Amino acid sequence: MGCAEIFGYALGGTAAVAEQKARLENMKKGKTEEQKNVIDFFMNLYAGCGCGVGSRGAKMTMNQYQQIVSNKLYSLNLKQRAMDKIGLDESEINEIPPIVLSGYDFDSDDVLVRVIDDVAVSSRFSVSWIFFSATQLYAYTYTFETISDNTWEQTQDFFYQDITSFTTLQKVVEKIDITSTGCIKKGENIMKNNYIVDSLKIIVPGNSFSFSMRNNESLEQSIQAAKAMLRERKFAKY
Repeated sequence: MGCAEIFGYALGGTAAVAEQKARLENMKKGKTEEQKNVIDFFMNLYAGCGCGVGSRGAKMTMNQYQQIVSNKLYSLNLKQRAMDKIGLDESEINEIPPIVLSGYDFDSDDVLVRVIDDVAVSSRFSVSWIFFSATQLYAYTYTFETISDNTWEQTQDFFYQDITSFTTLQKVVEKIDITSTGCIKKGENIMKNNYIVDSLKIIVPGNSFSFSMRNNESLEQSIQAAKAMLRERKFAKY
């Protein structure tokens, strides 16, 4: 990463450097050491340019950041948490194996994003568990941030006969950063990154619900099994 690859901030001159230092310090106020390190990881795109901003440099690799996310997920025991929130015993929601969806949030404007070697991550991550009873589908979603203590939990349930569509979607999200280069002589650099975002959408009359996911062969098989169950019971229209 060079000085041209600044994360959306202008660094031209002493006043700009002071402003960006202040902004970075404000982001870290009240944060844990891990959250501060994560902020440095995302903001490293303007570190180490000799301009006096982000002089600590990057101490965290992409693998280390992904491990932080994995450790957080492991500590949450989300399957049990989901069943407790839904209020059902596992024996009541075992018509077919549950579907587990997870993915980084690239859609929101207030998330930090970093790309290294075509691997994209963000500062917000969501996990959804979807369970199937004899008559209903239950969904539980847990979202957390790695740069704060913010979390969101949501539970939903749908009667099969109300579901009109159960489908996967893929879209490309474009993000363009216009940045300044150099500490004395200003220049401009335009960086464009496109992120592929996969999701599962459940549509019911008058509403629809989307769940973030990272597509893979095993997940696709689980989704196809869910669609087959809905068709066999003639509760859904395709």
